[in-house]
Amino acid sequence: MSDRGALAQAVAALDWYHTIDLGGGIVTPGVFDLRPLVSKFGIPERLDGKTVLDVGPGNGFFAFEMEARGADVTTVELPAWEAHDASPVLKSFYASEEGKAAALNIHDALGLAARVKDSRVKRQFVNIYDFDPAVHGRYDIVFCAAVLLHLTDPLRALYRIFSATREMALISTPIHDEASGEPRADFRGTSTGHTFWLPNRTCLLQWARAAGFARVEWIETFDITGRDRQFHDTHGALRAFP
Repeated sequence: MSDRGALAQAVAALDWYHTIDLGGGIVTPGVFDLRPLVSKFGIPERLDGKTVLDVGPGNGFFAFEMEARGADVTTVELPAWEAHDASPVLKSFYASEEGKAAALNIHDALGLAARVKDSRVKRQFVNIYDFDPAVHGRYDIVFCAAVLLHLTDPLRALYRIFSATREMALISTPIHDEASGEPRADFRGTSTGHTFWLPNRTCLLQWARAAGFARVEWIETFDITGRDRQFHDTHGALRAFP
């Protein structure tokens, strides 16, 4: 999209989870600006020749970052907003006219950013619970950030992540009760919400081991704050090896 004015209008018309520099002075108004925090997630400096799967890429910030480091990147995204893990109450609301009107457009922002950045990121639209390596492939590196908290069964998702991983998985999520040495997870679920589990550090490591990973390493604990401080969470990141 060469017309700067048209691009600015297209950006303004969409909801943005990630802050992404599209060039030409246009930066998406993301809820989260993760540019200063990239080093916290354990992504190798170079990924030349590596295949990467980005699970739940949002608007593609990390997908584009890993592509810039040389990777061949594929995303796995929900088929539609209403495909979120949710209670029967919330599913019923999504099926109503009011719910359909309230649903966010979860695909077009990444698509626009990819076109502007001339990205070759490939996209697959499938719930992580239904991910099948025989159909959707296996990858050298699987990246999953800020997804597990939105799942009623994070371990089931980690089984799928393990099945897709050849060399290493990079997994991060908001955590709770960092000081406890017991594997515990704080339940935040409601009938109308999308946040369910916040593990502590020990629990997140144990989830990865329970999924089948032979070796897990803690990378870092760090805080992420959203625009206008509307969100503020402590995150934990680990790397796991089959």
